[in-house]
Amino acid sequence: MRTPIAGWSMNGKQQYVDSSGVSFGRNYYPAPSVQIVDNSGIQVAAGQAVASNSFLGFVGQIVGLAKTRGYTTTQVVIPSATTRQIELKLKDIAYPVKFSVDRPAGEQVEDMTNAIEWMKRHNLTPQYVDVRISGRAFYR
Repeated sequence: MRTPIAGWSMNGKQQYVDSSGVSFGRNYYPAPSVQIVDNSGIQVAAGQAVASNSFLGFVGQIVGLAKTRGYTTTQVVIPSATTRQIELKLKDIAYPVKFSVDRPAGEQVEDMTNAIEWMKRHNLTPQYVDVRISGRAFYR
């Protein structure tokens, strides 16, 4: 049985994803503390979902990889007007990190880790960190 790392309620149906990125509908463990919040505002037709299994898989990989790097995810947000990005909120980190589903999860988590450590060394607290571009991190 798969252990959920994040969950999302879609069309009244709860979906879960594990740390390897596999999504599933039936959970035998306690509910995960990480819930995906959909702020996209995108209207979906009946029978369609904003997120596919691959999207949920990407979220599971990001949350799982962040955990292996020592970061605890508190929330995953789909920002306004997009379904190709997520914002990850981390415990004890005052700013969200922006990710793109179009880049590999592992590379982005590595960029996130490097950016957070750089921010700590320079005593910076930005509004956000953006790791959507390969090998670069932007912040504001």
